[in-house]
Amino acid sequence: ENEETLIALLALAAANEKADEGWSGVCRVEEMALRELEEEEERKKQDTNNINTTILNNLQSSLSKPGTSDLLTHATASISLTSPSTSPTSIATHLLNLTTSLFSLTQQLSQTTSLQTSLQSQISHLQSDLRTLTSTPFTPEPNLPKRTSETLRQTKLLKAKIAEYDERLRNSSSSIPETLLMEVEQAGKAAEVLMQRLADVEGKIAIYEGVSPEPREVRRQMQDLRRELEMWVRRRDELFEGLVGGGGGGGGGGGERR
Repeated sequence: ENEETLIALLALAAANEKADEGWSGVCRVEEMALRELEEEEERKKQDTNNINTTILNNLQSSLSKPGTSDLLTHATASISLTSPSTSPTSIATHLLNLTTSLFSLTQQLSQTTSLQTSLQSQISHLQSDLRTLTSTPFTPEPNLPKRTSETLRQTKLLKAKIAEYDERLRNSSSSIPETLLMEVEQAGKAAEVLMQRLADVEGKIAIYEGVSPEPREVRRQMQDLRRELEMWVRRRDELFEGLVGGGGGGGGGGGERR
């Protein structure tokens, strides 16, 4: 049995060796066939390139100089536009689409730039306001309540004078020309408007009496209101002087008549 087993193993080893030799032969044949196919493919590619080169050379030699320039321009445009086709219609359509897209992107870029500029401006204003609010606190002038009280006193005095001269005008209206009466009446109405505006300004200023320190913005508003108040006070004084002058003349005429 051992001899039979040994004989069988030897036979199996010999068969394996022959199989390996056969497989090696098959591999060599496949390698040779693959090499031949690659060489054939390379020859075909070279032949194709040669044919294309020959056709291109013949085409270029048969074209005029302007024709060669046009062909080069056409090819360059097709490559630059990555057009799927080299036909003029396809290239023109592709170029039109790119132009439309470029215009749309340009508009979007312009809008984005404008929005960015606006946002930067708003940020700048907000930063300025923030610096104003966090700067040195505002302290009202010490004499502001006194000046406000004086203005209120003068306003009351003006109202009393206007009422007095209105009464004098009514009593002496027969000796005063109608045009002068109309002018005085208009001046009185203007004075009432000015007093109302003056009262509004004084009310705005009165808000700041005794307030706790505020940012610089409050100081700027107070300065604007103060300038406005001074302007209305000057207007009031001018009207008051005009009323006093007109009323005095009317009162004298009435006394002479009586």
